[in-house]
Amino acid sequence: MTKLRMGRNTAYWLLAGATLATASPAFAAEGRKIEEVVITAERQESTVSDTSISITAFTGDMLEGLGIRNAEDLQNMIPAAVIQPYDMAVRGVGRNFRNLGGDPGIATYANGVYSEDFGIASSEGGLFDIERIEVLRGPQGTLYGRNAIGGAVNFINKKPTDTFEGQARVIGGTNGLLETYGMLSGPIIDGLLNARATGVKRVRDGYVKELGNGDDVDNFGDENYSLALTLTPSDNLEWYVRGNERSLRRRMGGADAAGIVYLTDNGTQTRDTTTYVFGYRAVDPSVPCADALTRTATVATTGVRGGTGCMIAGRPTFTFTNPTTGTTVTAQRPVPGVDRAFGAGTTDHPNKAFGATPGNLRVLGFDDLEGSDLKTTTNGHNLEGFDQQAVTSEMKWVANDEITFKYIFGYSSFFYDRITDTDLTNNTSFDRQFYVSQEAEYVSHELQMFYDPTENLSITTGIFAYDSKITQRGNFYDSTCEVGKACKSRYANPAFGTAAAPVAYGAINAGFGFLDLLPQIGLFTAKEQGKIRLRNGTPTIPAFACTPGLFAVKESAFCFGSWKGDQQSHVAHQEDVAATDLQYQTRSERNSYSAYTQGKYNFNEQFALTLGLRWARDNLDGEENLFFYDENTIIPLGFGAGGGASGLAGLNQALGYLGADGTTILNKDRLLPVGIPTSIGLWRALSRSDSGFTWRVNLDWTPTDDDLIYISATKGARAGGFNLVFFSAQKDFKPEELISYEVGYKGTLFDGTMQLNAAMYYYDYTDVETFGNGASAFDPSDISTSVFSVDSARMIGFDTDFDWLVTDEITLSANFSYTNSEYTSDFNVNDPNERLRPPSLFPPLAITINIKGKQLLQVPEMKGGFSAQYAWDLAESGKITFVANWSWIDDVYFSAFEAEEDVAPAYSRTDLRASWASADDAWSVSGYINNVFDEIGLRQVDHYSGAEDENFRRIGATTNPRQIGLELNYKFD
Repeated sequence: MTKLRMGRNTAYWLLAGATLATASPAFAAEGRKIEEVVITAERQESTVSDTSISITAFTGDMLEGLGIRNAEDLQNMIPAAVIQPYDMAVRGVGRNFRNLGGDPGIATYANGVYSEDFGIASSEGGLFDIERIEVLRGPQGTLYGRNAIGGAVNFINKKPTDTFEGQARVIGGTNGLLETYGMLSGPIIDGLLNARATGVKRVRDGYVKELGNGDDVDNFGDENYSLALTLTPSDNLEWYVRGNERSLRRRMGGADAAGIVYLTDNGTQTRDTTTYVFGYRAVDPSVPCADALTRTATVATTGVRGGTGCMIAGRPTFTFTNPTTGTTVTAQRPVPGVDRAFGAGTTDHPNKAFGATPGNLRVLGFDDLEGSDLKTTTNGHNLEGFDQQAVTSEMKWVANDEITFKYIFGYSSFFYDRITDTDLTNNTSFDRQFYVSQEAEYVSHELQMFYDPTENLSITTGIFAYDSKITQRGNFYDSTCEVGKACKSRYANPAFGTAAAPVAYGAINAGFGFLDLLPQIGLFTAKEQGKIRLRNGTPTIPAFACTPGLFAVKESAFCFGSWKGDQQSHVAHQEDVAATDLQYQTRSERNSYSAYTQGKYNFNEQFALTLGLRWARDNLDGEENLFFYDENTIIPLGFGAGGGASGLAGLNQALGYLGADGTTILNKDRLLPVGIPTSIGLWRALSRSDSGFTWRVNLDWTPTDDDLIYISATKGARAGGFNLVFFSAQKDFKPEELISYEVGYKGTLFDGTMQLNAAMYYYDYTDVETFGNGASAFDPSDISTSVFSVDSARMIGFDTDFDWLVTDEITLSANFSYTNSEYTSDFNVNDPNERLRPPSLFPPLAITINIKGKQLLQVPEMKGGFSAQYAWDLAESGKITFVANWSWIDDVYFSAFEAEEDVAPAYSRTDLRASWASADDAWSVSGYINNVFDEIGLRQVDHYSGAEDENFRRIGATTNPRQIGLELNYKFD
């Protein structure tokens, strides 16, 4: 075997204060040299610098030395990487949506076991007792295969030792930070059974100041306990098994579609608390309305929804540019309870901030944010919980000098739930709360064979099987209502009257009387009725109220019924709540199988060829159920063709909700902004199967012992999936494929004191999964959130990093990445969340944006970092190490439109750390300041929860503010 060299992050390894245990006395006399780091990126032991893949590797000593304890810390060290609260993207390939039915773009492995959830592995136990983390950039289409289209991340825990050792660590800091870690490892039966146990408990107060009710937000309380065993019954057989139990509780601090901070409100930094219901209607300033209740006939106008009507004197006007004709459109807000706004964009939900105190509703903006800006307003119900049980197992049998077998088993099950305040107010009149829970179970089996028939040829072959079952359910409700108590909310009461004194539909209008014969639809009503019709049974709801075969999908149904009010309901695992307005449940079951082989042949000492092939098949079943309160579907109310008086106004006045003048709201809790309350239920079951081949071709050239040049072509893939939850007309999306062409260099320079790595790549990306909006399956004239397969995209870029041992005391490191990305095919996407094209004015399906030439999501064009270390040797008194680390990330877009309101602006972070270690490395004390200048960046900007009924808001998740802390560490053996 040729001499192995350490690659990326040599300096970080040295920063940890580790000694060069493998350095020869001659090297020690000559000074420091680049050291080896063994990795398993290609499922066998090698080093970063001898592996023809772009890799960032962290040893456990590096993680300790730099104080890396979470995914945000990791992001700063990895070129071309963006890490969201739950997901990761590398070189622009990741996952830009979290609905069930889709897969990640970066494959995560914990001790060799595949996982769909990067967020779990990247946060377990504060990354304590980790042997190493390997981040592989680019598609890994052969040995990893499943959903490694953008790369793979390996988290490898330390294994039990055959000698006794232990470790204790305590970290304290600002914001009430207290983290305790413990580890014991050693033999149970000498030569046969070793064990390793760890325990971690971490708590911290909230970073985001709560201006409403409850404690500050974005705290955490996390515990993780693990036990690992290694059994070696013979010299050629080893069995390693590790189990862990984890529990997390925190006040929710931001996640996908659940940002805790409000960034903008209709493009401003001021919440609108005076508009009852959002939306617009086009008006002609030269045609006055007689009064607030009366309208003239509208004039059909090209590109304007509903045409142009009269203008009400004294009310504010707004101007927009007609996207169809380019002309100026004058508009006014609809008069609440009088003007029935047009479908998309204005819904049956009033503005939740209506009537609230504006000063309490903080809107942060995007730029120049500091830690003191992190403030929010909620009702105090922000809770998140996570409980996981996992087992990873690896059995290795060395059959002979040429053949080794390895069997890897993985099991993980977890329950997750959270409550979030979706409107970010503590308004006592209106509120919308969201509860979601998810149960997941993953089981995987992998059998590998390593075959070395000659000194020049090595082959890795394997088969893989994976089963995934995920169920998720959600409930939107008004938390101002309590079960068993009278409540004013429209959702807690029947369509007309109150829970105590309901009024029949027919009593309001004889034409509505048929609704009195229909029950209120529930979450599973459509499924039940659809199943009955599939069996040709006798339905319990009239046929006109339930339609099977939604959008030509056999197992589907649409049902509507009356609204009798919600006094007590819940989804599974939730406590009873009142005033629910929407519930859903989705389910996905996936079975994946694959077989692969990869071989490497060394022609001579300089040239080697690697060829790999993988076949994979994915079978996916999915189901979505949806129920919601609706005023928009059955019986529209408004003005007649000739204008005149509003039928909606007459209804609201008859119910006592609206004053006689049409402008006075008499009952803000019950005023109907759209029409007659009804209940809607939807059900759809789907299935699909995908299969295909991925491959790898790589040529290595090693002109000297210190240089490696490689050129590779690799194909990666991601399985297709479903648009669950949203009932999109685009019910599923195709598998993705990506071919990467890469040229790389890895070299040891300056007499072994510098390691330089660099790679240039070109990605040919097809059927790119892209989040957007399209037609709804429920209402083809309306829009729905969807995932589309865009025909093609490309990325061109390079990554480079170096580690330089300048002197015995000084170490410098740097990394930089550049990624130029764009969609290269024409693809039109709707954007109903663009405030300059409000869908209440302009038909959203008629206005599309061609994203060709736009930058891909979640990929910074540039990203870099620099580290410097100074080590002061105190001889018998130990060693003091000073570390400074600076990192910077360019703008990152979170929608396909390159809009200014969907970009996380560039930001930087500076960390300082000083450590003392005793001469025997048993004791160490460290003081640190993370984010010295308290600069706040955005880890996510949520474009798709900012529809017109939310006043085109943008919410998001932020980076952590300045953290000052002290760490005490003790290792013993």
